Amino acid sequence: MRLSLFLALAALPAPAVAAPFELKPTDRLVLIGNTLIEREQRYGYWETVLTARAPGLKVRNLGWSGDDVYGTARRAFDLDKPDIGRKRLVELAVAERPTAILICYGGNEAFEGEAGLEKFNKGLEKLLDELAPTKARIALMSPPPMEDKGRPLPEAAPQNRRLAVYRDAIKQVADARGLYFADFFEVLGGAKGLPAGLTDNGVHFTGDGYRQTTGAFAKALGLPEDGAYSESLEPVRRVVRRKNELYFYRWRPQNETYLFGFRKHEQGKNAKEVAEFDPLVAAAEAEIDKLLKKDN
Repeated sequence: MRLSLFLALAALPAPAVAAPFELKPTDRLVLIGNTLIEREQRYGYWETVLTARAPGLKVRNLGWSGDDVYGTARRAFDLDKPDIGRKRLVELAVAERPTAILICYGGNEAFEGEAGLEKFNKGLEKLLDELAPTKARIALMSPPPMEDKGRPLPEAAPQNRRLAVYRDAIKQVADARGLYFADFFEVLGGAKGLPAGLTDNGVHFTGDGYRQTTGAFAKALGLPEDGAYSESLEPVRRVVRRKNELYFYRWRPQNETYLFGFRKHEQGKNAKEVAEFDPLVAAAEAEIDKLLKKDN
């Protein structure tokens, strides 16, 4: 760890005690992060388990593959505006009126090792500062360890050592701010590495990987360990996936450049149709609520 960052962390006030990250049926939960978070919407296992515990919970997945705490992947064509990605993320998150936010970054940044730790820490602090006006309860989740898939893919051990350092930095920030810290890294094996068979390349979870880690995900959030996925929830998960797909089209339309970007002079008049996804999302959520009430 760089000396300057070590001194900065040492000077932080005594950590506040974070309240348990309990979700209520009235909550609006926003998920923020990189590929780990974005891909979850495709499978919906984690979200289904959370929703089953708090029927009525509304979840909005704002994950973006390849993203970091600076929102670099969200910059699109605005490469000359280093802050634009994070600002877009914050605007979207605030617009959803969240009462709870789960943030999971560090997986990509950890490849830079200790050389990138200070930059990561500053970016995380900045993101949290800009999300503070939501007054949402925030949980910071560490990225999972890397799975060693054997050669010719990279050895996992060096990256897991780097991930452990970033996990510690995330915990420092969470403790200092009194936020809940979800140690997904340690729950899934820590520096020993991710159990075999959960990813397709050592980093990215498969659908079965998300299913098998529902219990670990719940445990990291402080929920009872019986949070593993049950096949009885499959009808709910199918609707969760459909809802996520509709919401994805709502906030990331495939022709975004023509609707909102530098080519909106061509098809910008059609941008009004994007809001037509809102009642479709609401209808899917009503169906989820109905299914869960039926099960109860």
